[in-house]
Amino acid sequence: ESTPLVSVCIANYNGEKFIAECIESVLDQVDAPSFEIVLHDDASTDNSLSIVRSYPQVRVLSSDRNVGFCISNNRMAEAARGKYLLLLNNDATLQPDSLATLFRVAEAC
Repeated sequence: ESTPLVSVCIANYNGEKFIAECIESVLDQVDAPSFEIVLHDDASTDNSLSIVRSYPQVRVLSSDRNVGFCISNNRMAEAARGKYLLLLNNDATLQPDSLATLFRVAEAC
């Protein structure tokens, strides 16, 4: 498996209502650079982790206790393989050209 250019990192805690839409918006990217999806579940007590596990494209990091947003982001950043990181909340959705646009701008800098 080749190294992705972008690691999309999603922090999740009890995001059952939002997480599928968030993941779908990443998977539906148009003309995107190669990417991976890394999700940190912060000991959710709802059904969100079951929803996430239905997406084989998502690499899941699970916490057995709630460690908070900052530690979740740090864990994902450490596990990420991409040249660039995009940190998302579980209730965020991307426009179809978001990764292509962000990558183009980052490479131009």
